[in-house]
Amino acid sequence: MTEQRWPGNEGTPSGRRRRVWRWLVVLAYTLAVAGLAAVFWHGVRGKSWDDSLSFALTVTVSAVGGQWMAAYVRRKAGRGDG
Repeated sequence: MTEQRWPGNEGTPSGRRRRVWRWLVVLAYTLAVAGLAAVFWHGVRGKSWDDSLSFALTVTVSAVGGQWMAAYVRRKAGRGDG
């Protein structure tokens, strides 16, 4: 089944393509947070790479998990809440 083309929506990507781009952005953000955390912990703090990767995992789970929880709460909240 093909998408209907109406005037004005020629450049809009499909829902699947948007979803793929969204997940690629999430992956890039996650890798950037983890990489920066590991390099900081190893370089600035002078810890081993094992400690650095453990720290990076902790920071990444906190950062990404916090964003996902906040988005979930925003979706659940109605217009009249809070």
